[in-house]
Amino acid sequence: MKKVEDLLYVTTSFAYNYPLEEADVIFLGIPFSSTSISESSRYAPTIVRESMKLIEGYSKKFNLNIFKSIKFCDLGDLEVVQGNYFRTAERLIETIKEIKERNPKAFLIFIGGEHLITLPIIETLNPKSIISFDAHCDARKEYLGEEFTHATWAFHAAKKAKIYYYGVRSFSEEEKDNFDFKALREESIENPVYITIDVDVFDPSYVETGLPTFGESGKGISPKEFFNIIENIIKSQTLIAFDIVEISDNEIPSKTAMLASEIIKEVLAAMKFFNKI
Repeated sequence: MKKVEDLLYVTTSFAYNYPLEEADVIFLGIPFSSTSISESSRYAPTIVRESMKLIEGYSKKFNLNIFKSIKFCDLGDLEVVQGNYFRTAERLIETIKEIKERNPKAFLIFIGGEHLITLPIIETLNPKSIISFDAHCDARKEYLGEEFTHATWAFHAAKKAKIYYYGVRSFSEEEKDNFDFKALREESIENPVYITIDVDVFDPSYVETGLPTFGESGKGISPKEFFNIIENIIKSQTLIAFDIVEISDNEIPSKTAMLASEIIKEVLAAMKFFNKI
């Protein structure tokens, strides 16, 4: 009897889907959106998967096809509890622990959901450093009377690891006084490193997100700028996982999900090229 992966005319998120224990890269969707204005970000794992089917797996810059050179395992989506961060975080932590027990060497990619999903990931993976690509600091002690929200995750995460910001152009007085927004310098970052990417770090012309931010400069970063920065980080650091959050598109095709797919491709191509996976 043929296995599902042997059938000729079926498709999954990736060209090939390997068992969890054999995978180089593990993909997990976390469709939680309960504290952010980006409510439609709960659909992001679905539209990113669909976009992954549309992009070319070949990276011209690194001269390799990620779908041919990397073993993927798409685990699907975490069964979140909308409206209950603590139950969702508990499920996410347990899931990550089981993944790491069964495949400790795999590189992990998480697709949110809102930015609060980053906190339980950090608490489980225990990186020394966090690089946050975000238009916002997200480091308030509380937001609208709530302690755990998309705007407070970094306040809690900073107790676990050093946070390095890139692209911040909107923050509160409290955050201005307590956090450093100086230019990111890769040589100062302690390994291992976790990267979190809020798509509002990009100029609003490139993405659909709940809180598009123009700032004093009038724009966010470009994809080209991002890819140059991320390549330098991958060259010099030990990256253990990353997430992409706050995608507000809920239709296909989606320019934001297509950009997220290109980020996944180029990050993995760079990691493969530099022998990091």
